[in-house]
Amino acid sequence: FWLKLQWRLGCSLNHKSRTMASVKLIYFGIEGAAEKVRLALVLSGTAFDDKRITFPEWGELKPKAKCGQLPLMTVDGKEPMESMDSQISQSGAMMRWAGRQGDGSLYPQDIESMLKIEEVLGLVDDMSRAFMPCFYIAMRPQMFGHPEDMPDEEKKALTKKLREGFVAEKVPEFMKFLSRHLEASGGTFICGTKPTIADCALLPTLRNFTRGHIDFVPTTLFEPYPQITSYISRMMELPQIKEWYAKQ
Repeated sequence: FWLKLQWRLGCSLNHKSRTMASVKLIYFGIEGAAEKVRLALVLSGTAFDDKRITFPEWGELKPKAKCGQLPLMTVDGKEPMESMDSQISQSGAMMRWAGRQGDGSLYPQDIESMLKIEEVLGLVDDMSRAFMPCFYIAMRPQMFGHPEDMPDEEKKALTKKLREGFVAEKVPEFMKFLSRHLEASGGTFICGTKPTIADCALLPTLRNFTRGHIDFVPTTLFEPYPQITSYISRMMELPQIKEWYAKQ
């Protein structure tokens, strides 16, 4: 798998001899699953058409999506909805592709660097999965063994219990793991002295909890972890990222 992935990603790395791809990315007008892709494109200096659609528009476009989901990306200049054959439908694949653009430093080819990056990406995924029941219980209680028509008051109480439990029990655990990675990397970025796609995935995951749009999750939840808050500040001060969020 790794050799095949390296070859597929590396076969387009001769940037001096090829024309820059025309990249189009389509997602909703939120950060969500597309933000790590956007950040990788921004940090690699890859120009892209950041198309954001409404949920009603998605209802019409969904049958044309390869896997029935967003985000979607094309790198051949075609519109994402023109042909399923041109669509890249997994955000992780999009991010890794973007990481090999520019000078390729966001996703280095040497196996030791890749291993460190993939380890952190797995940890970020673990954190997101741990929060998933807390997030979806209010919208789809039937996914977790509760009636679909669960009364609103019961749903709210359960949501509060799960989210407060996540903040009290899971956040300290994940902050310990992430702080350990930062210490090992020298404390600048999560995998070393330069940003990588691991940072592109981690930053929006952490930001998601501090933006005040998730009920029962305090925006100050990372304040007991100065290594983490300093890391977020460093990432947000990177010129490309600072400019990106200033425009949003």
